[in-house]
Amino acid sequence: MVVKIKKLLFIFFIFFSHYAFASSNVKIIRDAEIELFLQKIIISITKNLKQKSQKFYPRLILDSQYNAFVTGSNKIYINTGLINKASSISEIQGVLAHEIGHLVLNHHDTRAINKSKSSNFSTIAAIAGIGLSMEGKLDSNAVAGLIIGSRDLATKSYFQFTRIQEQQADKFALNIMQKAKISLNGLQHLLSRLSEEELLNQSMRSSFYRSHPFSKLRLRQLKKYINLSSSLKLQKTNIFINNNLISLEYINNKIRSYNKNPFQILDNKKNTNSVLSIYNKIIGNLRIGKYDLAITNLNKLSTKFKNYPFVFELYGDIYFAKGDFNKAIEYYKRAIEILNKVSYRSSDLIKFSLVKSYIQTKNLNNLNKSIDILEDLIKNNPRWSYLWRLLAKASGRVNKKGISYIALAEEAFIKKDFLKAKKYVNLAFKYPHLSKEYILRGKDILVRTSEKNEKTY
Repeated sequence: MVVKIKKLLFIFFIFFSHYAFASSNVKIIRDAEIELFLQKIIISITKNLKQKSQKFYPRLILDSQYNAFVTGSNKIYINTGLINKASSISEIQGVLAHEIGHLVLNHHDTRAINKSKSSNFSTIAAIAGIGLSMEGKLDSNAVAGLIIGSRDLATKSYFQFTRIQEQQADKFALNIMQKAKISLNGLQHLLSRLSEEELLNQSMRSSFYRSHPFSKLRLRQLKKYINLSSSLKLQKTNIFINNNLISLEYINNKIRSYNKNPFQILDNKKNTNSVLSIYNKIIGNLRIGKYDLAITNLNKLSTKFKNYPFVFELYGDIYFAKGDFNKAIEYYKRAIEILNKVSYRSSDLIKFSLVKSYIQTKNLNNLNKSIDILEDLIKNNPRWSYLWRLLAKASGRVNKKGISYIALAEEAFIKKDFLKAKKYVNLAFKYPHLSKEYILRGKDILVRTSEKNEKTY
């Protein structure tokens, strides 16, 4: 499932540059398939890390700039431009290894952050309404969001690693890739291209270059590692999901198919019976509302993939758009069942789609199932505000008003509306059958709102 945040008014990002810019159309994508693909790339890099307990999670930003960044959390933010413009998986491995280096070496702890400005940034983000709607997938004209966390992006704005730290991250990346026997050719291709940018004017350089100052010395350092690695038996990284080989070209095609004009995709005279062409026909027809044609083409695609969870997810998406929610539920459940065997957290986004389908049926049993799933999702995603909104909606429909008000209080607190959060808790406490778990959650909200109010005086 793909979700994005669109039109976040007054939110400012600094994308690896000395220059901030205001964006009225920032798009942050959550897609289970792409994230699992990137997660497997990260695992291929970090499999020899001493810090086995340290996990890193990819987040995708719809931006054509060749870029990636970290903020000090366990998330690595990756622009679609990096994926689209990379010549190979090894090039992406090199960039992500560098960013992981910043995290492992704790470079973020040494950077001064303007906390007051960061706090203001988060407040603006909350006012702008970072959250979710019930519509859309990856279509640039529709929104279905998963909150990324304004605090992370606000923090990023005040990070600027030093040249020494960039060199240290380079060295870390080279060492860890050598241990993993990953080819350095992709990284060499990247750094050679960046070295050419050194001759360009500042305004013409890529955002990646401006935040990762490059010199010929660093390229020479890389070439030494390549010579050292030449005696090793290098392993080409292939990404498999449930025994299906997933190529970088396939992922690139997916990003393009959701963001190009659907009629242009369908009018492409070069269309063949290849996997990529069939996929484009599926998404093109889905986006213009020709659901039966989308299903016909998906039937062809499913023969080329064996028990692939994201084929079933796509069936679910099409049937959901068509309004056949029971069929959507059937396919989402199949996708989740397969994914739970591969990577448990990767199913969270599809569970979100399943919950939406359950709620749309307005069936009492399905509403109770949606509540159980939402409570489970919230354990891993407590700051995802729209989960609380959906929990409030489902609970209200089955007459669990106390839970509904606590959920609305949590949503209000995330959006920094502390007075409303307190109001909803007080309403929840009027219901005598509220469970102990939700009573404690309500009391915790009251304590947190009091602490927040005290800090404002």
